[in-house]
Amino acid sequence: MRLFRHASGGIPALVPIPPIAELPAAKMQASGRYLGTFDTDGQRVIGHSLAAKSAARLSLSAEALDVVRIAGSFRIRAETLRGARSAATFGGKAVDNLLVVRWTHEGLDWETGFRMDPARSVRDAAKAQMGRTKSTVRPEVDAWVRSISKISRGNA
Repeated sequence: MRLFRHASGGIPALVPIPPIAELPAAKMQASGRYLGTFDTDGQRVIGHSLAAKSAARLSLSAEALDVVRIAGSFRIRAETLRGARSAATFGGKAVDNLLVVRWTHEGLDWETGFRMDPARSVRDAAKAQMGRTKSTVRPEVDAWVRSISKISRGNA
């Protein structure tokens, strides 16, 4: 048994995002935490910085889901999206506000997890911390699931 089944040498290069100024108009945007990517066997994908957990900015357009992060940005083209779901666990760990995106990359089926940030803005986050809001601001994970699933319907 090989410890690192998916070394970066065995994984085709990820699709890079265009320059930030040239990103297509977003249907949805959110910040969150990139948690990792797993293959269909439940093995963590470790090549091309996919194993590095990091803060991320998600931007969903008709063209793609762009994942902007310091650890390595990448694009999941719309035609490779296979759906999305909310879940309670990822990689065997409980995660609140979890969005799991299913996609393919060069014939490989993957699931990528994001813990979505609850604040819609810095101001909302500050109000929630000070207790000045009537309810906590919750991320719109279900809206992301619906939007990604709608885009992916024709890709099966």
